[in-house]
Amino acid sequence: MKDMIVVDLFEQEVAKYSGSKYGVAISSCSNALFLSLQYLKYVGEIKDGDTIEIPSHTFLSVPCQIKHCGLKIKFEDKEWSGIYKLEPTRVYDCATRFTSDMFIGGSALQCLSFQYKKQLKIGRGGCVITNDFDAVKWLRKARVNGRDITKTQAEDELEFSGWNMYFLPEQASRGLSLLEALPKGPHPDCGSNLTYPDISKQKVFQ
Repeated sequence: MKDMIVVDLFEQEVAKYSGSKYGVAISSCSNALFLSLQYLKYVGEIKDGDTIEIPSHTFLSVPCQIKHCGLKIKFEDKEWSGIYKLEPTRVYDCATRFTSDMFIGGSALQCLSFQYKKQLKIGRGGCVITNDFDAVKWLRKARVNGRDITKTQAEDELEFSGWNMYFLPEQASRGLSLLEALPKGPHPDCGSNLTYPDISKQKVFQ
């Protein structure tokens, strides 16, 4: 539990920098997208078999996560830079954008990446920034197998079966150092529709 203090501090600093109320650090941006979609299923905003629309030119992990959530994929050939919405949900892929005051507001679930090619070069890891405290409470349990980490395993009664997608304290410590040195934005996006091939033609997604 002491190890999570540095993770909490990192989440607070990411939220402050990006302009959201909360941040939930997760093992990768891909897993942040997966858990965000699972949360929307949990609260009944989407259900198995629903169709999620994404750009045809994007990182192939995104449609993989949609499929893993039991959802269908619709590809659209459209331009984007840094951020796009997984229509018709409130989940956003922001893997190629990290700049100050980037949070769009409301109950959005914006998924960030800290991979080494991104702006905050931790090497691995991701985060969901949001103002939705109910989502925060669920995501923080979901990333550690559904556990409430303020309790011992013997004391805890799981409300749902979660996943093993937690963010390491070592990553949080490195992230805090990098974030302290990162100036306020705007910072240029490091990806767009021009960065990726058309993955809609992949047989696995058809």
